[in-house]
Amino acid sequence: MLATMTAYGQRGLHIDELFQGRIIPQERMVETRVRGKLLAKYQLSYFRSLRFEATHAEIRRITELLGKDCGKNYQRVVNKKTLTIMLQLEPRDGHNRFLCFKSGRADKGTQVTVIYMEGTLSSLDKMNEILK
Repeated sequence: MLATMTAYGQRGLHIDELFQGRIIPQERMVETRVRGKLLAKYQLSYFRSLRFEATHAEIRRITELLGKDCGKNYQRVVNKKTLTIMLQLEPRDGHNRFLCFKSGRADKGTQVTVIYMEGTLSSLDKMNEILK
């Protein structure tokens, strides 16, 4: 059952390789999963995030996978300290799906957060409002 939950939201995406621990070992990541009523007010039914420090090579691999998953609807914001990429993915099983990648400098490397969300939320603009 745990293996089924692990593959739940990201199945069929290239970035699933990250969520399965094949790029960054699980012990280097802080993972958060939320499902149910707590998310309803955000029009979401599933939220999963990973936070970790990454090397330049690991970040290159992750952004390569994001590029493969990227459709027509995405936003990229770059400033002096951070890079943020937000994707609206193809709907699956009646749910809209979103992926957010954020990286910024940390003491020992680059701090990265990757968030996968799904639900009835309708657009990247609304997702951006939630993440603020």
